[in-house]
Amino acid sequence: MVTYVEENPLISLVEIGRNLRQDTGVTISVPTIHRHLHGQLFTMKKVVAEPVAMNNAANKQKRAEYVRKVMAATGSGRSVLYMDETNANLFLRRSQGRSRRGLRCSVKAATSKGPNVHIIGLMSQTGIIYWERRRGSFRKTDCSDWLRRALQACPLPLDQVTIVCDNAPVHCDLEAVAAEFPGLELVRTAPYSAPLNPIEAVWSAVKANMKRGMASSFSAMMDTTDGITQQEHRLRYLEAKMDAAMECINPVMCMNFYNHVQRHYAGCVALADLAMGV
Repeated sequence: MVTYVEENPLISLVEIGRNLRQDTGVTISVPTIHRHLHGQLFTMKKVVAEPVAMNNAANKQKRAEYVRKVMAATGSGRSVLYMDETNANLFLRRSQGRSRRGLRCSVKAATSKGPNVHIIGLMSQTGIIYWERRRGSFRKTDCSDWLRRALQACPLPLDQVTIVCDNAPVHCDLEAVAAEFPGLELVRTAPYSAPLNPIEAVWSAVKANMKRGMASSFSAMMDTTDGITQQEHRLRYLEAKMDAAMECINPVMCMNFYNHVQRHYAGCVALADLAMGV
C-alpha cells in the first residue's frame, strides 16, 4: 500500500484496494486501508504542483549561483532587500471549513470577484521598507516607477543595498532602474525558487490575515454605502482589509521569514532538490 502511495500520491483508497486485489488476490476494505496508511504516517494534504523543470540540472545550478550571490552580498555587509508583488480580490477566502457530517460546507460569496488589487512591497530583515497597493493591472513601466519610489524612500545607503527580484515579466526593465542609483546591486532569483524568497511568506501571512477578517465580516462587504457604487464599496472594503493585514507584519516576522529561507541555502549549494511550499 505504501508503495502505491509513494508512486502516485493522488491515488484513492478504492484504487489502492483494487490494485491489491489485482496484484496479490487479497481483498481489503477501505477503512482497513485508511487505518494502515494512517499508522504509516500518511495523511491527506493539499496538493502542491511542482513544475517538471523545477529541479532539473540547469535550474539547480542557477539556484546554487543565486544563493552564492546572496551569501556574498550578506558577507560583504550589504543589506539584501526582497521585492515582489501579489494581488487579491473578493473571492479570497479559506478553502476549508467545518460542517456537520453528511452536509456540505458552503458559504455565501459575491457574484463577481471584481477587479484585482495589487500589493507591491520591498522588505528587509527588520521589516517592510516600502509598499503600495493599486487597483487594476501592474505593468513593467508601473513596476519600474514603483522601484524608483521605493528606493527614494529607502532609509538605507543605496550603495550598500542589494535588491532581489524574481523573473516575472513586469521586472524585465529593473536593471535599467538599478543603474540610475550608483552602487545599487540587482540580483534575480533562479527559476522556480519561490521558497528562497522571504517576501513570499509575507504575502502568505497577509492573505491569511485577510481571510480571517473577510470571513468574519461578510455582511459588511455585501452592504452598500450611499453615494458610491457597489463595486467601489467592495473595493474599499478589500483595500481596508489589505491595509490592516499589512500593519500586522512586524520585524520579528520578517526576521523569521529570512531565517526560514536560509535553511535551504546549504542544500541549494549542494545541488539538492528544492520542494515547493516548504
